[in-house]
Amino acid sequence: MTVHIGMAGQDEIRTCARLIAEAMRDDPVVHQIVRGDRNRTNRLTGLYTAVLRAGALSHGVIDVARAESGGPIIGVAAWEGPHGSASVWRQLIEAPRYLRAIGLRHVPAALRAVGALGTHRLDVRHWYLADMAVSSEARGLGVGSALLAHRLEAVDAEAVPAYLEATTRASRRLYERHGFEKVAAIGLAPGVSATAMTRSPRRSGRRGDERGNS
Repeated sequence: MTVHIGMAGQDEIRTCARLIAEAMRDDPVVHQIVRGDRNRTNRLTGLYTAVLRAGALSHGVIDVARAESGGPIIGVAAWEGPHGSASVWRQLIEAPRYLRAIGLRHVPAALRAVGALGTHRLDVRHWYLADMAVSSEARGLGVGSALLAHRLEAVDAEAVPAYLEATTRASRRLYERHGFEKVAAIGLAPGVSATAMTRSPRRSGRRGDERGNS
């Protein structure tokens, strides 16, 4: 399968958020942040819309994969870069979406989970893979690998490390194949944990064309 990689436009953010929401709907780690099943996919879509706007769209890049040029999005990788952070104003703008997704009474628990996930973030300049998801019909076809290889080439060209939190064994194995190594397990609840992972830059990396194909 040929995978075409490009960058998401602003008008595609909600489409990207919906794809991530559908992929992460039953993820145990995400359940520690957004509780309950009522209207879950729509609430998660709102949450990821806010996360993408305040994060990767603001100070990073959102890579999207398509099976054909101009076709529907079948994969998303949202990276927050080392060149800045979301402004307080941007966070305030997105706050209503966060609240609608999480629910006011669950905010303290969600903040604890998010805080725990951030415990092992690197204290040096790095790229952070905030979210990555592949549509159900495209899983197992190499889309996730194509997204990772595309962006990691550019990350290597900057000679900075990368960081992420893997929420499943399958995703951890995928990241390990691309050079990520376990830093620590992050316990969130009995039987629920994520894996903090880092990747050192590869000297052989060459800057990729952000709008090219992979």
